Amino acid sequence: MSYKPGFMPFCLNGMPRRDVAEACRVMIENFPECTPIPLPTLSQKMWTERTPGLQVDREKKRLYFDLNGKENELAEFYDHYLADDLDYFAISTAVDEPLYTLAEMYRQKPWDLKYIHFNFPGLFAWGLSIKDKNGNPALYDDTLKDIMIKTLAMKIRWRCNKVRALFPGAAIMATAGDGALSVFSSAGGTGAWEQVCRDYNEMLAGVDGISGIHCCDNFDWSLLMQTRTNVINFDAYRYGSTMTLYVEKLREYLQRGGMIAWGIVPTTGSGGDIAAENAAGLARRLEDVIHAVAGKGIDEQLLRESALVTPTCETVSMSIEMADRVYQVTAEVARLLRRKYFG
Repeated sequence: MSYKPGFMPFCLNGMPRRDVAEACRVMIENFPECTPIPLPTLSQKMWTERTPGLQVDREKKRLYFDLNGKENELAEFYDHYLADDLDYFAISTAVDEPLYTLAEMYRQKPWDLKYIHFNFPGLFAWGLSIKDKNGNPALYDDTLKDIMIKTLAMKIRWRCNKVRALFPGAAIMATAGDGALSVFSSAGGTGAWEQVCRDYNEMLAGVDGISGIHCCDNFDWSLLMQTRTNVINFDAYRYGSTMTLYVEKLREYLQRGGMIAWGIVPTTGSGGDIAAENAAGLARRLEDVIHAVAGKGIDEQLLRESALVTPTCETVSMSIEMADRVYQVTAEVARLLRRKYFG
C-alpha cells in the first residue's frame, strides 16, 4: 500500500440523523474525497443475515446463538462459504438504504470522489455483544467465533463488490469498529494475540481496498500494527501521546505503507467538548502530538503524509447539531493542515 493521504478527512458511519437523504447530504458536503456511507440507525441487521443459529430476543433486545437442531443450516452455511458463493451472503437492499441513496445522488450529480468508506463490527465488539444460548459471549466459543468471522468476511467482500459497481472509479476504505479491544488486555481477556491477529486478518481479507481498525479506548497500538490493517484509527484527542510508546513498531508500520487516522475531533466520551473547540486549536493539538512522536525518532514528514483526520468516534449519541459541528470541524482541521504542509 503506497497511498499517502496527507491529512485526508473521513469519519465512521454511525450518526444521529434518521433521514437517509439528509444523512447522505451531510457526508457528501463534509467528506467529498472519502465519503462515508451513513448509518442513520442502530440496526446491524445487514451483518446478521444468513448467520446460522442466530436468534433475536426482542424482549431482552439481544442477539444470541442456538445451534441445537441447526445442523443442516450450519452445513449449508459452510457449503456456501467453501464454494465462495458471495451471493449467498448478500446484504438485502431493504437494510442498506443509505448505500443506494448515496449511489443515486452520485449518479445524478457526481462529485470529486476518491474513496467510499464504510465500517463493520469489530471482532471484540461483535463477539462480546452476541451471546451463546447460556448468555456467555460468543467470542469465547470457537465455533461461534468462526461463524461470525466468516459471515463478516463474506459480507464485507460482497459489499465491496456492490460499492465498486455503484461508484465506478472510486476505491474502497472499510474499517472494523472495535472499541472493545481493550478487553483483550484486561483481567477478563483471554487468548493469545497471535490468534486474535489471525482472526482479524481473516476478517480484513474481505476488504478489497484500504482496511482499517478503529479503537476509541486506550490500547497497545503495536499489536494492531502486527495485523494486515492499513489504517489504525484511534482517539488521538485523549490518547495521542500514547503513540510515542511504540515508535519502533510504528516506524516499521509506516515504512511498509501503514497509515494513522488521528481522531482529534472530540465526540461523546472523549473528554472534550466540541462546542468549546475550534478547528485551529485542534489542528495545533494534532501538530503537537505528531511533533512529539517525531521527536522519538520518526520522520515527521512521513507522519504527515501517512495521516488521516477523523473524529474520535461515531456521533450516534450526539445531537444532530453537535454531530454536524463534529463533521464540519473535522473537515476544517484537515483543510488547515493540508494547506500548511502540502500547499
